[in-house]
Amino acid sequence: MNTRTDRETTYLKMENLEDMRFMSNFNFVSSLLLKWYKLKKNPDVNEMMQCMNEIAFYNLNLKRERDDLLEIVSQYRADKIRAIERARKCEKELEAKL
Repeated sequence: MNTRTDRETTYLKMENLEDMRFMSNFNFVSSLLLKWYKLKKNPDVNEMMQCMNEIAFYNLNLKRERDDLLEIVSQYRADKIRAIERARKCEKELEAKL
C-alpha cells in the first residue's frame, strides 16, 4: 500500500535529482584526480583522492539514514491510518447495534 502524499513524492524526486547531481560531480572530480595521479604520482593528489573517498562514504551514510527515516515515517503513517480506519469501523458497528 503506497501512502505517499504528493508532497512526499515531489520531495523524493527532488532528492533523486540532488543525488544524481552529487554523483555526477563526484565522478567528474574523481576521474580528474585519477588522471592527474596517473600522470604524476603526487602525494597531494593521493591525499585528495582519499578525502574524496571519505566524502563519498559520508554522503552514502547520510543518504542511507535519510532513506531509512523516510521508510520509518511512511510505516508509522500507514499504521496510524490503519488504526484510524479500524476505530471508525468499530464506531460504525457500535452505532449500528445501538
